[in-house]
Amino acid sequence: MNKSQAKQHLIQSISNLQQRRGTLTVADLEAEVINNTCLFVLKNQKEKMRQGKTIEDMFLGALNSTQDFIPITSAFTEAAMELFPGQYTEQHAMMATMGVQQNVAWEGMWDFLRDYFQKNHGVQIDDTETEAAIFYSTKHKRYENGVLVSESEVERTINLNFIDDNQELIVSIEPSLSPKKSHLISNNENILKYKGYDPDYLFTIKLDDFDEVEQFTLEMPNRSLKIVYFE
Repeated sequence: MNKSQAKQHLIQSISNLQQRRGTLTVADLEAEVINNTCLFVLKNQKEKMRQGKTIEDMFLGALNSTQDFIPITSAFTEAAMELFPGQYTEQHAMMATMGVQQNVAWEGMWDFLRDYFQKNHGVQIDDTETEAAIFYSTKHKRYENGVLVSESEVERTINLNFIDDNQELIVSIEPSLSPKKSHLISNNENILKYKGYDPDYLFTIKLDDFDEVEQFTLEMPNRSLKIVYFE
């Protein structure tokens, strides 16, 4: 990936986003640079791992791919500065480099990118089957040690991304919870229960008769905390 290739890719990606949204902000531009960079860094890593015929070769492939991190990141940030000189500065480029480094080290980044490009561009980055749902909550109840401690009438947007026929789930709550990946542990009629790969989290989804989300529950057993979200 060189600067010219990165520039062409950014032009295509950002033009697509602008057509879908109408207007873009600097924050949108920053997200596009970071997420496209992460996508190519991770694709490069996956490709080098696929070339390995043994576990050791795959590990060496992943290790060697780290050498491509700076060239790929620089290609995208320099391309963005040339394309948008008034909006994307050297400071944005420095922040993007740090952001990409942190993001590609996060095990859930590929899942996040799958959701991002599907929602914002209508593009699938792999063959994994996903189904997105959004639950708009207007109130929630908070329990500690099984005792109701508060009720709040505040809006929360709960993003649910079901993977591989509901076998896995990625949950994020705006503005309070970053994306968390989980796996299905029980499915009893209209109640789905998921355990987070981060063991601190449990999620329970109650569906109505039309298979729409009726209630969502977040639990953190290590803190004896449960929050129930209602429409």
